Amino acid sequence: MIHLDIEGGILAGEDLSLRIQRVGQEHCDPKKKHEMRKWDMYSSLHFVLYGSGVLYANGKKIMLTKGDAFMLFAGNEYEYYPVSHDPWSYIWVDFRSNNAEAMFAPCGLTPEKPFLHISELPAYIDLLKDLYEAYDAGDVQQLRCSAYFLLILGELVKRTERTRLYRGESSVKHRHVRDIVTYMNNNYRLQLTVQDIATNNHISVGRMMALFSELVGMPPLAYLNRFRISAACEMLKKTRAPIGDIANAVGVEDRLYFSRLFKKYKGVSPREYRASEEQEDPYAWLKEHNVDFR
Repeated sequence: MIHLDIEGGILAGEDLSLRIQRVGQEHCDPKKKHEMRKWDMYSSLHFVLYGSGVLYANGKKIMLTKGDAFMLFAGNEYEYYPVSHDPWSYIWVDFRSNNAEAMFAPCGLTPEKPFLHISELPAYIDLLKDLYEAYDAGDVQQLRCSAYFLLILGELVKRTERTRLYRGESSVKHRHVRDIVTYMNNNYRLQLTVQDIATNNHISVGRMMALFSELVGMPPLAYLNRFRISAACEMLKKTRAPIGDIANAVGVEDRLYFSRLFKKYKGVSPREYRASEEQEDPYAWLKEHNVDFR
């Protein structure tokens, strides 16, 4: 068991301990049974590398896909399983800590919200592989595993700190991004190009791309498409309009492309989503990225 006595920073004053229990990687079988567990002795952190799956936490169904991370906190009950048509693959880390909640709260992972999306997943891949390769269930490797684990924790904290830039209303960068996001939210039904978005916001394409990469973690058109899919989710649940009409209503003229885009972000087809009992907030990702300017 490693004890962390941190004198400065966001975890200052916390008396934390850490021991890596197990590290593994799994490519799930499409027919893998649902896992229902109550994690009593340790917590478990998962990083989804490919595919899609479902997590039930706090009575809510959460669709997860490539780039998502989720935590199973000790003392809480969870159910999770792969989506049959696109089963997930993940690296997981089981660990003991006297206060996992305090350790991961600065990352935005809490028992109430045990998941987050990492748009820059490649930055974590090498650390995850190093952690996986360092683990051999022996005490000799405990220090190395703990070091890689803490480096990953540091990257997650840095990601969260970056999003806090949005909260400073005096930030010129923040105002630029806010205005561009608001423009896309109001005009997502139109056939917008990157040049259209930049021109209407009096900014160069290069500058806009750099701002979105730094502060949002995705290109402007990726944001626009995700917002369109969120709007489509709302229409699918609240209306009986044909799927082709909904696609047109959110600015996607090609129904087949719309279906592919929808499945990319939601893990199911528009028809399957409408038929499901899904009660999610389709705009929850906006809050996660601190860009909820609706």
